[in-house]
Amino acid sequence: MSLSMRTRIGLLALGTASLVALSGCTLPLAPLPSASPTETPSASETAEAEPTPTPLSRPALADLELSPEGLGPLLLGEPPVSDPALRMVAFEPEACTDAETGESFGIVAGDPLAGGWFIDPAYRLPATPSFGGNPFGVGVDESAGNAVTRIDLYSADIPTDEGIRIGDSRADVEAAYPGASVAESYLTDIFVISGPSGLLQIEVVSQSTDDKAEYWVSTGIPDGEVVYIHAVVPAFGVFSVAASGNGVGGCNFS
Repeated sequence: MSLSMRTRIGLLALGTASLVALSGCTLPLAPLPSASPTETPSASETAEAEPTPTPLSRPALADLELSPEGLGPLLLGEPPVSDPALRMVAFEPEACTDAETGESFGIVAGDPLAGGWFIDPAYRLPATPSFGGNPFGVGVDESAGNAVTRIDLYSADIPTDEGIRIGDSRADVEAAYPGASVAESYLTDIFVISGPSGLLQIEVVSQSTDDKAEYWVSTGIPDGEVVYIHAVVPAFGVFSVAASGNGVGGCNFS
């Protein structure tokens, strides 16, 4: 069936109008995927990631060893650390007064003998009839800027830098310090180990004479046993402490 010219023109107009309508109705493009935003760690996550610094503290008793230089951070010729969290020894200005000690020496606050250098309570051990509870004592020269001049060991809890303790044998000392010099004193042989800033001195029982043997037999301490260990500044030289009462630390009532 043939279409009339009018019909053809009408259909053509309708088709053109439809195309125009469709061209104005383009489909929207799907949005492009956006990049994932970088997450900033929270303050709490950052704190967890960063290691917490270990607070400084004084060395434990088990970590101490005496050498010609000193005892841990307590160095001969240098003033002791004063920070309460780190110090090993401190000056107590009234600790030796009669009011504190219960003695009758007439010492009151302000007297030259009223104060003393005491080890930190963290190092004190249970006292016994033969042991006062201090594993070590410290001598300080206040006229020289509080320089440490002497450190004495009073128990076997602290060794030397080569592992020698009070109670060890002469053979132990000779093996640990083959290069040590030996000085003879009135009751002991003193093994001397020299360092840049001090002298480590280890006293060993000697029964080489009748007088020495008589004394040591009376104490029950065998020949060749280490009885005393101390370290001093070089100016102090070599000296014996055994049986002398010449110790350091605490109150000086001598």
